[in-house]
Amino acid sequence: MDPLSDILSGLRIRAASFTRMDASAPWGVRSSGESAIKFVLLLRGSAILTTPAQPQPLALRSGDVFIMLDDTPYRLYDHEDSTLIDCVEVEKQRVGNYIEIGGGGTLTTFISGAFQLDALQAQPLLRALPALLCLQLDQHRSLAFQSVLEMLALETEAPALGSTAVISRLFELLLVHAIRHYSQQPGGPSQGWLAAMADRHLAHALQAMHDAPAQGWTVESLARTAGMSRSSFAARFKQVVGQSPLDYLTQWRMYCASRLLQQGKLALAEVARQVGYESPAAFNRVFRRETATTPGAFRKRADTAQALTA
Repeated sequence: MDPLSDILSGLRIRAASFTRMDASAPWGVRSSGESAIKFVLLLRGSAILTTPAQPQPLALRSGDVFIMLDDTPYRLYDHEDSTLIDCVEVEKQRVGNYIEIGGGGTLTTFISGAFQLDALQAQPLLRALPALLCLQLDQHRSLAFQSVLEMLALETEAPALGSTAVISRLFELLLVHAIRHYSQQPGGPSQGWLAAMADRHLAHALQAMHDAPAQGWTVESLARTAGMSRSSFAARFKQVVGQSPLDYLTQWRMYCASRLLQQGKLALAEVARQVGYESPAAFNRVFRRETATTPGAFRKRADTAQALTA
C-alpha cells in the first residue's frame, strides 16, 4: 500500500454538512473560520476569493473548487465593492440545505461543505498540505475527479433517500482526488512526504518505511533501498522531506503506534514490538518525547473519547 493510501485508509468523515447557495449580484460573504475542513465548488458564475495568507484576489470560475484545511478566515464575493455579510448572518437565510442571498443580479451557484476528521488520523496528511487547496478546472483534472464533483452537484440539487450517506462518501472521494490532483499538478508539493513520493529514489525508501515500520532501518539500508549513496540519500531526504530519514521513521512509528493504541486490542508491549521497539521502556520514552504523553495515558484518553461518541 502506498503511503497516501495507507494514511487515507484510516480517515473517516464525521459531522458532514452541505449547503447549496444561489448568490445574485451584488453579493459577498465573510467567514471568520471554523474548526472543520471546508470546501466550496463553484457550479455557475464567477467569484473572487481572498484569505489572510492569500491577500491577492483569486479569481474563480465555474468548475473550480477550493478546500480550506484549517480555521483560516476567508472572503468570497462577486466584486471588490460588494458588501460582505458574515456567515453567521448568511446562515439565517437557510431553508433546509439551501441558501439564497444577494441583490437580484447575475447568478452564481455554489456547493459548500464542511466535515471533520480525527485529528490524529489526519495529522500526517495535514502536515503535508497547504492550508488552502485551490483546484481550478483545467486539462490536468482527471475524469474521475470531475465525476465526483458532478455527482456532488447532482446529489445536492435533488437530495433523495440516503443522500446524507451518499454525500458523506462523496466528501471522502473529493478529499482523495483533491490531494491526488494537488500532488500531480505543476506547482504542487515542494517539500514533505508528498513531494518525496514524486522522487523516484526517495519514494522507494518512504514506501519501505511505511510497509515495515518495525524493521531495523538505518540510513545505510534506506539508502540502498533508494538506490543512492548514504550521503546523497541523507542530504536529498532532508532537503525534500524537511527532516532526516530516521526522524521521519520515528514520527511514522509513533503515528502507527497511536493508531494501534486507539484500536485498544493489543497490549502495550505488543504495540511497541509492532512499531520496532523490543523494549517497552524505550518505546514509552520515545512515545512520550514525540507526543508529550505516555502510551497508557494516550490509550485511556482514546477509550474515553470513544465511549463519549458511542
